[in-house]
Amino acid sequence: MKLYHEHIYEKLGMDVILTRVAGYVHSEEAIQYFAELQPSKQAKWIAQELEITDEFRNLVEFDSPFPNEKFPSLGPVVSKLKVEGNWLSREELWDLSGFYKSVRRVQNYLKSRVEEYPRLAALVREAQFDQKVATDMAAIFDDRGVIVDDASPELKRIRKDLVKVGGELRNTLYKVLRKANDNNWSTEKEITIRNDRLVIPVKAEAKNQMAGFVQDISQTGSTVFIEPAEALALNNRLRELQISEHNEVIRILQRMSKRVAGDLPGLQSCRKTMLRIEILRAKAKLAVKLRAIKPELQPEGKKLDIRQGRYPLLVLKSLEEEMEIVALDLVLKQKSRILLVSGPNAGGKSVALKCTGLMAMMVQCGFLVPVDEGSVFPVFDSLFVDIGDEQSIDTDLSTYTSRLYQWRTMGDRMGDKSLFLIDEFGSGTDPRQGGAIAESFLERFVRVGAFGIITTHYGNLKDYAEITPGLVNGAMQFDTSELKPTYRLVAGMPGRSYAFEMAKRVGVHGSIVRKARKKIGEDELDTEKLVKELERKRIKLDRIVQENERREQKLQSLVEKNEKLQAELSVNKKKIIREAKAQAKEIIQKANKDIERTIREIREKQAEKNATKKAREKLKASAPQPSARDEQVSNIRPIRQRGKQQHEEESILPPPTPTHKLEIGTWAKLMDSETKGEIVEIQGKKVVIASDALRLTVPITTIELIDSPREKKKNLIKVVGGNISRQVKLELDIMGQRVEEAIPEVDRFIDDARIAGLRQVKVLHGKGTGALRQAVRQHLVDTPGVKEVYDAPIEFGGAGWTVVELK
Repeated sequence: MKLYHEHIYEKLGMDVILTRVAGYVHSEEAIQYFAELQPSKQAKWIAQELEITDEFRNLVEFDSPFPNEKFPSLGPVVSKLKVEGNWLSREELWDLSGFYKSVRRVQNYLKSRVEEYPRLAALVREAQFDQKVATDMAAIFDDRGVIVDDASPELKRIRKDLVKVGGELRNTLYKVLRKANDNNWSTEKEITIRNDRLVIPVKAEAKNQMAGFVQDISQTGSTVFIEPAEALALNNRLRELQISEHNEVIRILQRMSKRVAGDLPGLQSCRKTMLRIEILRAKAKLAVKLRAIKPELQPEGKKLDIRQGRYPLLVLKSLEEEMEIVALDLVLKQKSRILLVSGPNAGGKSVALKCTGLMAMMVQCGFLVPVDEGSVFPVFDSLFVDIGDEQSIDTDLSTYTSRLYQWRTMGDRMGDKSLFLIDEFGSGTDPRQGGAIAESFLERFVRVGAFGIITTHYGNLKDYAEITPGLVNGAMQFDTSELKPTYRLVAGMPGRSYAFEMAKRVGVHGSIVRKARKKIGEDELDTEKLVKELERKRIKLDRIVQENERREQKLQSLVEKNEKLQAELSVNKKKIIREAKAQAKEIIQKANKDIERTIREIREKQAEKNATKKAREKLKASAPQPSARDEQVSNIRPIRQRGKQQHEEESILPPPTPTHKLEIGTWAKLMDSETKGEIVEIQGKKVVIASDALRLTVPITTIELIDSPREKKKNLIKVVGGNISRQVKLELDIMGQRVEEAIPEVDRFIDDARIAGLRQVKVLHGKGTGALRQAVRQHLVDTPGVKEVYDAPIEFGGAGWTVVELK
C-alpha cells in the first residue's frame, strides 16, 4: 500500500500500535521489523499473515502457555561464523546453546498440536538443524554456562592436576604461616593472593626473617606479602596449569565453533523461523489485548464493511481507565463508495475517519482488528490522508494552500483501489468559494472510482451527495433532548451542526439566535427544518426497530426455554420409567426369594411334590413379566467373589520406596568420612561424586545416600587440600556498611575465592544511593585477579548485587 502523507502513521495512530506490539518482542531483529513495517498490497501475503496470526491468537487466548522464550539476537554470531577461522566466545556459544534448546521446546509444543495449529506447526518444521551439534554443544556447559571438566579429556586432566597442586601449595603455605605466627612474624590466619601468586602476609619488620620473594606491600606499609621459597616451585606449577587450562578452553571453543559453522544454513533457518515466531506471538498478544479477530479479506472486492469496529487506540486506553467505546458501523460499496459525514463538532466524525484508516492499514500489515464477525476489507493499493493543520513554513504554504496541494495529488494519483480520508473538506477559506472548489474536487474523486470518507459542514456538498451516484450522506447521531453527541454514525441522510441549539444551551441571548436564524435565509431554514424532521422520524423508527428486536430476542429466549424444558421432561420421563422398572424387578426378585424359601421349608416338611410345584407356578404366574431390557439386566451374571488366596495376593503392597534413589543429581556421603557431594556419573558398580573442587570415583558399596544440603548452605563450598579443610563463601553481604569497613572484607572475600579456585562470586551491597556499589566496584576493578564485574540478572537482584568474574 502506497501511503500519501508524510505523517500518516501519527495522524491515524499506527505509531502507537507499532510501539505497543514492539513491547512484546526482545530480539533486535524483531524490534527492527516493527520499526520498518509498512502495509502490503500483496493479497496472498496479507491473507496468509491474517490466518497464521489468528491461529496464534487462539493459542495465546485458549491453550496452555506457549514456551516463554526470549530469543537472542544472533546477527553478530552469524556474521562471525561466516568468516573462516573466527570462533565464538564462551558467552556466545552458551547463548547459542540456549537458542537451540528454545527451538526444540517450541517444536515439541506445536508437534503435539498439529491439528489445532497446522500453519504454526508447518512453520516450525522448517527450522532444520544438526541435532548432534546442538546436543554436543549443550554438553560442554553446566547449568550456569561454565565449561565442564568433561568437555575434553585434556581439560579434565589439567583441572585434576590443578586441584592436586593447589592442595599441596596451600598445605605448604599454611605450614609456613603457622611458623610465622609462632615466631610473631605474622598475626594473620589466612594465606592470600598477590600478582596471581599464593603468598602469606608478614609484618614489615619481620620480612627479613623469612626466605622468599616480596610480591606486594600493603597501602599502609605495615604488611609485606611474601612468597616463601618453599612455595616457589608449586606456585610456578600452579600458574602453568592455569595457563594450560585457559588454552584448552580456547581450543574447545574453537572446535565447537567450527562444528556450528559447518551447519550455518541450519542455524540461519532456525534464526529466521524463530524471528517469525517472535513476531507472530507479538501480533497475537496485541490481538488479545484489542479483543480483535480476523476479518474477511476480499482482494478484488468492491466493499468495505466494518461491523462494530472499535478504534484501536481507544481500546488500548480503556485497558488503563474505564471508559465506554461507541462502535462504528460503516459500509462502502460500489453504489456508495464515498461517504460524506456531517454533524456537530466533537461528535466523533474525526474518530470515525481515523478508525477506518487505521484498521485498513493494520489489516494490510497482517494485524487482526477489533471488529465483529462479518466485517469485510478489500486490499487497497494506496491510502491518502488529509487530517489536521498542515501549514508549512519551509515551503511558505498556508494551511489552505497545503490542503489544495494534497487534494490535487489525490485527484492525480488515486484509482479505483485507493482509499482517501479528508477531514473538514473545503474549510480554510471563504465558505462559498471553498465549498465550490471542494465540490469540483469531489466530482473528480467520484469519477476515478476511489473509496473515501469525507467530513464537512458545507451544505452544497451534502446537496451534491444526495443527487450523485457513488456518493452517500451520513450523520453523526445527536441526542436532541440532552443536546450531546452519541458518537454513532448513521448513513443515508445528512447531519446538522446543531449550532443554534448549542448556542441556547451555553446561554447565548435569544435575540442573537433569532437574528442569526433570519440571516441564513428562508431556503436554508426550510432545509434545516426538513433535516430536523427527518432525523426525528429516523430516531423514532430506530426506537421502534430496537423495541422489536428486544421483543424478538425475548420471544426467542422463551422458545429456547420451552424447548429445553420439553427436552428435560423427556429425559426425566425415561429416567422415571427406568427407575420404576428397576424397582419392580427388585420387588419381584425379593418375592421369588421368599417363594424359594417357602418351597424349601415345604420340602423339609416332606410335602407332596405336585402340590409344591403347583404352588410355585401359581406364584410365578401372578408376578409381572419383565421387559426385554429387564431380561438383559437379569442375564448379567454377578461378579464372582475372589478366593481367599487371590485376595491375599492382591492385597500385598509393594515394598516401600526408598527415601533416596541412586541416580545422577542425588547427594551421597562416603561411609566413615565427612566427605559428601553430588552424584554426577554412574559407572556400573561405581559412581563419580563431585565434592567441591574434587571429583571422586568410588564403589557404590562405600557410600550412603543423603539429603541435598539445605538452602542456607548453598552460599558455602568446602575446600579440601592436603590436611586442610575449610568453608569458603560464594556470596558476601556488606549491606549497610561504610566503605572503609567494606573494602577490607571484600579483599579477604576475593582472596578466599581465588585460593579456592572459584571462577565467580557475588557481593550484596544493595541499591541505596549507589555510593557503596560504586566504591566497591571501582576497588574490584583495580584488584589483581578480577576479570570483570557487572550487575546480577534482574531476577536475581539486578543492581543490588555485583557479580565478580575471577581469572
